[in-house]
This record gives sequence, structure tokens and C-alpha cells, in this order.
Amino acid sequence: MSDDPPLLETRDLCRYFEQDTSPLDVLLRRESEPVEAVDGVSLTLHENESLGVIGESGCGKSTLLMTLMGLHDPTDGTIFYKGRDVADFDKADWKAFRRDVQIIFQDPFNSLDPKLTVRESLLEPLKIHGIGDRERRVREALANAELNPPEAYLDRRPGQLSGGELQRVSIARALVLDPDVILADEPVSMLDVSTQASVLNLLSELIDDLGVSMFYISHDLSTVSYVCDRINVMYLGRVVESAPTAPLLEDPKHPYTQALVDAIPIPDPHHGRERTTVDGTPGNPVGLGEGCRFRDRCPDRMEICERTPIDHGMDGDREVACHLYYDHEELTDAEATVIRS
Repeated sequence: MSDDPPLLETRDLCRYFEQDTSPLDVLLRRESEPVEAVDGVSLTLHENESLGVIGESGCGKSTLLMTLMGLHDPTDGTIFYKGRDVADFDKADWKAFRRDVQIIFQDPFNSLDPKLTVRESLLEPLKIHGIGDRERRVREALANAELNPPEAYLDRRPGQLSGGELQRVSIARALVLDPDVILADEPVSMLDVSTQASVLNLLSELIDDLGVSMFYISHDLSTVSYVCDRINVMYLGRVVESAPTAPLLEDPKHPYTQALVDAIPIPDPHHGRERTTVDGTPGNPVGLGEGCRFRDRCPDRMEICERTPIDHGMDGDREVACHLYYDHEELTDAEATVIRS
């Protein structure tokens, strides 16, 4: 691996949101506890890599993406871009960052201005960043997004395009600036299954052919596994397991990851398997305190789960935050320092 710093990195990143205080709270002088949307997340995205974050709705993955983009300020922790702390960025640095790091939104029907043609939508970021050779770049971006021939789409408006075509225009708009990183926010969740497959193929080819690195979030493990080199499983604001894609799917370690893998649909009506043993829904990310955040739903719950697990390194470049996988009596001082409370 190169000695160059990662393209994008977070260290113990936290993003909390203050809750509205009711008149009764004011009267009784009660302080409301914050919503711990992202809590101590450390991730690393290298060049030509695709990193996935998977989890149920409400786990904090979209908040993590918005924080990476600079749309939310971190409550704590650090974000590095090419080795630089983004907290030290000035206005010019942020403009360069927003050129190099592009986002593809979940909803292609609302992420494009209905009044603008495809050409106008793709020209807009080029104008903002003062980039020339615009017509060539627009056509090239449409071709890379597999909208061929580009001339057939340039003068269309969003209302004249299908959902799959709209998402490809969104991808082309991200590509037109020749970015280093694409942040993909569940980019196929609102498309039909056949269209999902073609868009996933496209995203995978972009990583290989254009050298774009991708940070991909989703609630659907099957789509993340198709695109990503490595998967991080997130639950109530924390990463509970991180591993290369194939080992994670073949041998999930954390009970939550096991439940997600068990829930992946199998396209065989005669295939029989046991239903996942995980019941309930994620709790409220307020006042979570000490302990494993999955313990109330975990089929393997133990007394020690009232303590917060460490991020325990395992063979195969895997980390698991679960008490099942390490001897607490032999816990070293170095490991103990990474326990989060």
C-alpha cells in the first residue's frame, strides 16, 4: 500500500444534536440530553477504494455522510482529507474540497432542478468552480454515466427522464468535476430492481475505470456488498464490525452483522432457512450511556454487555466491538484505553 495518507479519514468522529427544551424542562431546570447520532466513528478511505457503511434507518449513517461533506460540524473527533485536518481549512480549501469530494443523493427525483435541462445542470458546477472546456466535459460525463448518445439527453429536463436516467444524470453531475471521492447516499434505494443492477454495475466500473474512490452508505447489505471493498456495520451511532466484504459476508462475527447477513434475500423460492432471531427495533439514541448498544436485542446477551466493548482486532483485517471475542481477564492496558464510555 502507498505511503501517501488516506484520501478521507475520521478519528473518533462524533456528531450530537441538541434537543428542543420544553417549557416544563425550563421550569424544572432540567437539561435535555443530546441525540448521539454519530459517536466515536473511525474510518479510512484509500485511493481507488470503495468503503461501505451499512445499518438500519436511524443508525447515523446519513448524519455521518453529511458530516464528512461539511454540512454538519463535528461535535468531537477529527476529519482528515489527504492528511489535512479539515478544521484548519480556509474558504479556498473548502471550495477545493467541494470540487474534489462530490455527493450522489438518494432521491434522483428531487436532487435535480426541474426547470434546468441536463446540460444546464451539468454546466452549473463547472461555472461555480471556473472550469473551462465545459461542453466537452459535459458530454464526457454523460458518456461515463452511460447516457449515450449524450446529445440525446442534453436538452431534456428531469420530467422527461426515467428514475434510472435521472440517477445517471446525478452521477454525471458528480463526475463532471473529475472528483477524487464520491459520497453515495443510498443511490439505488428508490429505483426498481432491474435499474438498481445497472446503476450498481456503473458505480463499480467507475471505481475501476476512472480511479474514483467511493464512500457508499445503505440499509441494504446486498447492494453494498456488490460495490464495496470493505464494509463497516453501524448500529446506534457506532461501528460494531469492520471487515473486507467477502469475509464479512461469509463469516459475520457480531450478532447484529449475522442478523443482517441472514436477512439478505435469496432468489430461490425453494431455499429454506431459519428466520433471524433479532427482534425489535433500534432504540432512541439519547442518553445511551455505558454498555453495548445492541444488548437489548442481542440473542447472545451476557452480564458483561452492560460494559462498553472494545474494538477488538481479529485475523483478516477485521475489527469487532463485541464481548464474545476477547478475554476480559487478559485485557491489556493498551486495549483498555480504547474502551468508549
